[in-house]
Order: sequence, then structure tokens, then C-alpha cells
Amino acid sequence: MFLNTFNAGAAFSFSREPGTSCGKPAIEAELRYLENVDCSDVRVEESGSFIVLDGSVPSSRELAKIVRLANEIAGSDNIICQMIVVPSNKSEVPFMLA
Repeated sequence: MFLNTFNAGAAFSFSREPGTSCGKPAIEAELRYLENVDCSDVRVEESGSFIVLDGSVPSSRELAKIVRLANEIAGSDNIICQMIVVPSNKSEVPFMLA
């Protein structure tokens, strides 16, 4: 992830300035570099000054990585997360009707 190699101690805040709209493309670009994270059903949208994360991931660990990345780029006050965790383990049935 380029943000971590750029300067690990520096805050990445240029996308938080008014009139700057680089959060969406930056997040989309960085999602490709997250290790062991399935981002195939993740959508990043802009809604006014907010970045909206939408879709599903197979684990809460992957969700946490995606949200952390978005927070690092756009700031936690600018993120709306509408994602859900849908486990990929098909053998588990949440409930059964008798």
C-alpha cells in the first residue's frame, strides 16, 4: 500500500481540503493492493463531501481493512460505511424452517 511506504508517520490529509475530490479514485486504487481482501463486491461512491462504501465482504477482518484504508485516505468523518459481512462458508445455514 503506497500510503504506508510514503511516510508511515505522516497524516494523509490532502483529500480532506474543501474542493478536492480525490478520495474516491485514491480509495479505489488502493483497494487493489490490500492483501488477502476480496474487494470484488465493494463499491466506492461519492455523495456530496462523503465517501460511501457499499457492498459485501466475506469476513469482518476484511471489512476492517477496507474501512481503515478509507479512513486513512478521506478521514473518518467523511466515510459512510454501508457494507455487510456475508461469510463465504456455504456449509453454514443461518436458520432452517421446519
